[in-house]
Amino acid sequence: MKSVLIIDDHEDMRKTTADFVSMLVDGEVEIDEAQDGDHALLLIEKKKYDLIISDQNMPKLSGTELASILSKSGKFKTDKFLIITGADAKDINLNPDLKVEVFDKAHLIEKVIPRINELLI
Repeated sequence: MKSVLIIDDHEDMRKTTADFVSMLVDGEVEIDEAQDGDHALLLIEKKKYDLIISDQNMPKLSGTELASILSKSGKFKTDKFLIITGADAKDINLNPDLKVEVFDKAHLIEKVIPRINELLI
């Protein structure tokens, strides 16, 4: 069974993303949720995740800041770290060394779910 961590400070968006992932992703998936980057770091200390899906704009740590911390620490390979944002994905400035993918929330079903399926194979 694959494990996925979903991080979003808005509970309704976090639950919606979790519901889409559990219903539309191929195979069995165990989903954990974190309400912010600090909570996510605590969970990542305790468990290995196959995929992380994070909101970009959150209090304390943004999605890109969290990805940078994880990359530098070596605790998670950011090639399986997706950022979903309500802003235009093109407006997110990423460190070129991070292999993070950024998607607009408007494309959750159309683009994000197929990409999640590819990453969890």
